[in-house]
Amino acid sequence: MLLLWPDPGGEVDPAIAYAGDPRPEPAGRPWVMLNMISTADGGAADPAGRSGGLGGPADKQVFVAIRAVADVIVAGAATVASEDYGPARLSPALREARRERGQAELPRLAVVTASLQIAPDRRLFREADPGNRPIVLTTATADRNRRRALEAVAEVIEVGDQQVDWHRALAALSSAAGARVVLCEGGPSTNARLVADDLVDELCLTLAPSMVGGTAPRIVDGPAGGRLVPLTLERALMADGYLFLRYARPSR
Repeated sequence: MLLLWPDPGGEVDPAIAYAGDPRPEPAGRPWVMLNMISTADGGAADPAGRSGGLGGPADKQVFVAIRAVADVIVAGAATVASEDYGPARLSPALREARRERGQAELPRLAVVTASLQIAPDRRLFREADPGNRPIVLTTATADRNRRRALEAVAEVIEVGDQQVDWHRALAALSSAAGARVVLCEGGPSTNARLVADDLVDELCLTLAPSMVGGTAPRIVDGPAGGRLVPLTLERALMADGYLFLRYARPSR
């Protein structure tokens, strides 16, 4: 994979590059990353509504490298369903690198759903290792019957009254999973809440060599109030026509 910025011309192993990036823990919460893919015209999904349809082999390599640095991977229930999420899979080498950094061998997965409208027989739960059960972040008003069903396959944590409170959610992930780095993989409305609450520290953006047109959502797209968030480009990689951009917030 070719490094374009900040020192152009060199070949880079993305697993080593992303693992070596500084991620100082913000006061009172984990570091929060977003990892998203977008077409050249700004679409965050293919015509079938799936982000996975935009990627290729190089994107999958970077996707795994980014997952390998996280303690917890978070996604909204709609994303989990549309992308058919299963447990996180990492190579033996990446697992060993995590052990050497003092992390668990695999990141823990967390689903965000205020209503608990996610089936307990989804692959995410069905294929989970009993020692690494998913977390479900939900609200006090969620249906009690759905909650009982999910408690059989996941750790259900209440982090808000009618909607998920992201400050409480991050505190819960720190407490329940020892999370120092939380990776959010969308969808766009979940990202919008994090941006609105000023909780995003890092954006990893894959720019796909394609256009989609139509009404495809943006990578951050939802009812949460917009805000202008300054970012600094820390690195740009290229492979197979894809650009892999790593942005971080300037020091606050």
